[in-house]
Amino acid sequence: MRFSEVRFVSVVLLVTGIVPCAGAQSSIGKVTLSKTTMARVSTIGSGSHTTYNTVSLLAEMPDADLVTARRNSAVHADAVATEAAAVLSVPVPQPNSVMTGATSVAFKGLTTVDTANTNGFVVSPPDQGLCAGHGFAMEVINLSMAVYSTSGARLTVPESVYSFFGFDPNSNSLSDPRCYYDASTQRWFVSMTDPFDSATGRSYLLLAVSQTSDPRGAFYIYVIDSTDDGLNGTPANPGCNSSDPCFGDQPTLGADAYGVYLTTNEFGLAAPVFNGAEIYAISKSALEAGTASSLVHIGDLSLAEGYSYSVQPASSPDLSGESGSGVEYFLSALDFYGTLDNRIAVWALTNTSSLSSATPNVSLSNDVIRSEVYGQPGPATQKSGPYPLGQALGDPEELISSGDDRMQNVVFASGHLWGALNTVISDGTNTNVGIAYFDVKPSVSGGLVSGKVQGQSYISIKGNSVIYPGTGVTEDGTAAIAFTVTGPSFYPSAAYAKVNPSHASSVSIVAEGVAPQDDFSGYPQFGGGGVARWGDYSWGVADGNSLWLATEYIPGGISALNYYTDFGTYVYEVKFQ
Repeated sequence: MRFSEVRFVSVVLLVTGIVPCAGAQSSIGKVTLSKTTMARVSTIGSGSHTTYNTVSLLAEMPDADLVTARRNSAVHADAVATEAAAVLSVPVPQPNSVMTGATSVAFKGLTTVDTANTNGFVVSPPDQGLCAGHGFAMEVINLSMAVYSTSGARLTVPESVYSFFGFDPNSNSLSDPRCYYDASTQRWFVSMTDPFDSATGRSYLLLAVSQTSDPRGAFYIYVIDSTDDGLNGTPANPGCNSSDPCFGDQPTLGADAYGVYLTTNEFGLAAPVFNGAEIYAISKSALEAGTASSLVHIGDLSLAEGYSYSVQPASSPDLSGESGSGVEYFLSALDFYGTLDNRIAVWALTNTSSLSSATPNVSLSNDVIRSEVYGQPGPATQKSGPYPLGQALGDPEELISSGDDRMQNVVFASGHLWGALNTVISDGTNTNVGIAYFDVKPSVSGGLVSGKVQGQSYISIKGNSVIYPGTGVTEDGTAAIAFTVTGPSFYPSAAYAKVNPSHASSVSIVAEGVAPQDDFSGYPQFGGGGVARWGDYSWGVADGNSLWLATEYIPGGISALNYYTDFGTYVYEVKFQ
């Protein structure tokens, strides 16, 4: 049975300075039929709602060094990276204008205060999970969750994700929440990772699936072993063993008509192990029925110079029109050396309707395609202002981490794939952080995927930075991207831009930040190096003709002297006629 086939693309540097795509087919990918465990049933709001009076612990959410890992996984000599960087140039896009944006509905989301009150400790950063539909919006961050009405009324008391998933914060470290509403089946999905359970010595992926269309109702809780040491039904991946288990970092969540897809970047917990992207494909109907007991696990996914990474599965605003044997699309970036690149990859997992059978027969392929140039960004600056925690410690004002140039969330709508990522940009004199986005037209023939960039452009603000894009696309292909604006002119603020295949509109700021970020993760006394963590992703999701967007910002009214950080999140709806 052939589970995985990929189009392998080699890289040749031409004198013109273009990195072309050419090559031959090659079988690749290690496939395992693994087990899932339905551990319990949970309801949002059924856990403890104790309000803690003191903050007893500070926790910086795990985030392995993906830039170093992918550089070390590359098979070519460093001379290739040097030559590639020499023939590509840092993008110099035309800056977008800035305006105050109007939204249909907008409200403050969860904050560090909610996390402290529901967990008894503070974490950084608040990775953003958002989903909406059927009259509800759900927000999940590190490490709290709540349900809202589509008018912005909070319908549930903020709850700890530990209570919801039934895990002990004393032996687990949950992080990286994602949220998805499946409009075709009217079910809600929430995923997280648990890098290490000290009680069992293993790592897990967690997936919650609602039993009804109301997110306040009961959820099935599934547990997937991601240790990958050959035990408990997991594959024996390189470097993964009982003394140094592997874990799935930076997990993502997507779906098509037949399956739900989690992807991770696999690292060793302690040793410098990096096995690249891992894909987990599970029958959607079995998940929703509470009967899912197995999944297809695909790893060992080499791509161009090295291991693939951050292979982002697509979600879609409308799956009712899907037919045939089923296809799930993915996008990923290819900047293996953390410099500059002008390629992205489109992936397709075909025959996904077979996921519900006892012997799934899916096939994975990819195509590397040329794109606009993007590259590893540096940290972002912020507007000077009072930062009580840092000033009390005697530290200078922090910079804000912009992470790296991995692909962020992907949407498949009206036959097109949309994705975006952080990138270094230049205004001709100085470099800042911008956003590169892509509109890709995928197709599958003979079981193999191919793709073409239909449109692409950048979002930037002169002299400032825009960080962490979250892309939302309606069923008819209308798109907008949420992000944070920060720089000498702006305290960290929530914003968005409407985009089409050729250009982005003005940047609309919907919630102005009122102070600098003042976060323990950037201060030397807490192990920081002057660059503070920021939510590793924003989010966008369609609900009919509306897009719900969410990102991190600094709302004010939160003292970092009490909570060691001052972050908040903002949720807003943008309607299209």
